[in-house]
Order: sequence, then structure tokens, then C-alpha cells
Amino acid sequence: MGENFAFFLPVMMASFGVVFAFVWTLRVRAAGYWSAAFFCVAGGFAVPAGFALVPTPFWGFLADLLFASGFLLFSQALLERWRPNWLLRVRIAIWALSVMLCAVSLMLDNLPFELAASDFGCFLLIGLPLIAGRDRLDNWSDRTLFGAATLVALDNLIRGSTVPLTLSGGSFLSSDYAFLMQALACVLGLFLALAALAANMLDLLARYQRDALHDPLSGLLNRRGFDDAIGQRARKLPTQGSLIVCDIDHFKSINDAHGHALGDRVIVTLARILVQFAPAEAITARFGGEEFILFLPDADAARAATVANDIRESIAQEVARQLGLSRPLTASFGLSAVQSGDAAIHDAIARADAALYEAKTHGRNRVCVRRALAVPDKRADGPRSRAQSG
Repeated sequence: MGENFAFFLPVMMASFGVVFAFVWTLRVRAAGYWSAAFFCVAGGFAVPAGFALVPTPFWGFLADLLFASGFLLFSQALLERWRPNWLLRVRIAIWALSVMLCAVSLMLDNLPFELAASDFGCFLLIGLPLIAGRDRLDNWSDRTLFGAATLVALDNLIRGSTVPLTLSGGSFLSSDYAFLMQALACVLGLFLALAALAANMLDLLARYQRDALHDPLSGLLNRRGFDDAIGQRARKLPTQGSLIVCDIDHFKSINDAHGHALGDRVIVTLARILVQFAPAEAITARFGGEEFILFLPDADAARAATVANDIRESIAQEVARQLGLSRPLTASFGLSAVQSGDAAIHDAIARADAALYEAKTHGRNRVCVRRALAVPDKRADGPRSRAQSG
């Protein structure tokens, strides 16, 4: 084992441990397992330095324990992506058996058996997650990570199977086994770390994108997310269908009487009802405050009115009862079909907005339809004007 390897490997592994620890602070759960795993493996590769200072069999057991623990953490990090905590007890049992066999080998002074027990234990620990992930490789980052983990698993399997050949003659530190172990760890460890880091960073970017397009309270799309979803659909299919605008009646009085916490629960409950009654292909969004938008692709005004009435009746019958309100809670709806002359989807939203204003002025808790292409009354040209009236 060269001195360069002995110095470089612990530093490289520990560096990745630090990087993944930083990613973990960004609320990427799997990164915490990757960080702990790389720190364990770094400690395992640093053991020869301790052995050089104080020669004792204890260092061998410590290295076996650190490598087994690192690979147990690798397995958990992989499964966080594919199937969290799958066969956790089995993997812990493999870890314990591997460590125990290594300890027995040290007591018997049987180095080949110790190395084989460690290698086969690491192979099983990182190999089992590959079974769970083999049919969940939906993107290139998962496929790359799967490939890197497969190579690491094969490295441990082959090295453990060839211990009698690579350990023959000389001490462990000067053996072919030690050289191959550290040389391949440099290459495959780097590959695994970079693949895992790429996968974690892509997950982080996807989460940021998801958060940017979704309302954090209701879980529905926000205004930007709605426009993005409509734009993606418009690039594939013509924009046709109907728009439903929904606004909770007297929502300000609910906040004033019961507090904003209950008001938030009303928003969440209403969002759940919208998702429940909206067709699978519908695009549902919260535009802010108590206003919600539903786009029903390829649905005519009659079909959209049926959906809006079903939602309206469910809100009137269920929300107050579920949340323990003292009086019924209702919502008003405006509806308009997308017209061939519309320059953008927001033309239909403006008409539905005007229909919603009509529903508000005619007693609330109703569905009104605006089919004409006329520009809506300025009093109803946005959610801010209605937010004051409720």
C-alpha cells in the first residue's frame, strides 16, 4: 500500500463527507446517510496511520467496524431513493454478522477469513438495495448511481473471492490485496460519490422547482405553476376547455372570528375537495387568498357547470361540519369556456372572474356563467377587488 494512497483516500472520503453534510443542511434526507457513510469509510482507510503509531489488533477490528458501518449507511442512502428502510432488520443482521465474524477471525489470527468476512458483508449491504432499485431507474441520475453502486458491490465480491490469491506472501500492507483495495477505492469511490452527489443535487433542484410552482399551504399549483402547466399543455395540444373560478364566501369573517389557523384549515379542506371532484386531467391552482382556479381541458360549459355544482354542494355540506364551524361555509363560482377568439387563457379567466362577481352580487353560494367575449366589468378584474368584499 503506497503512502500516497494512505494519505489521499481518507482525505478524499472525508471531503465527500463534508460536502454531503452541507447538502443535508439543505433538507436532503439521503445526504445525511451519504455523509455519515463517507466519514466511516474515511476512518476505515485512516486506520493504517493509527496502526503505525500503536501496533495492535484493535485497529484491524476498528477498520472492519467502520467499513461495515459505512456500507450499512450506503445501503440506507440508496434505499432513501428507491425504497426507504427496505429489509432494514436483515441489513442490520448482515452488518452484525460481518462484524462478529471479523472479530472472531482476529481472535483466531486468521487474516484471510477476516478480509473475506468484511468484503462479503460489504457486498451484501450495498448489493441488496440494487434489488429494490432495479425497476425504479426512471432518470439518468438514478441509472448512473445504480451503475456506480453495482461496480462497488462487484469490487467487494471479487476481492473477497480472491483473497487467497492477492494476499499470498508478505504482510497485509505490502500485499496485492491492499494495493487493489485502495486503487479501486479511489476510482470507484469517486464515481459513487459523484453519482450520489449529482442525484442529490438534482433532487434538490427538483424540489426548489416544485416549491416555486406550488402553493405551500394547499399543495395546489400557484399562479406561476398554473401558467407553466397551461403553457406545457398548449405546446402539445390546442387550448380548449372551460375555466372555473372559485372564491370562499365571507372568508375574512372566518379569519376574524376564528383566527388564521382555522382559516388555513379551510383552505386545505377546500383544496382537498377541489382535487376530489376535479377530473384527472384538470389543472387546479390557488391564485392567492381564497381564490382557486380549475381548468378542465376539452370540457364544455355544461360539463364544467356540473363539476362546479358538485364542488359547491360538497363545500356547503362538509367543510363547516369537518372543521366545527358554527355556521355553514359556502363558496361562489364563476365559469367560462375558452373561446376561439381568446388571445390567451387569461381572457377566459377574466370572463370567469366577471361571472364570479355576478355570483357574489346575486347572493353567493352559486355558479354563474359568462359566455360572451365582452370585456368584464372593471370591478371584477382581479382577486384583489374581491378580497375586500369576501
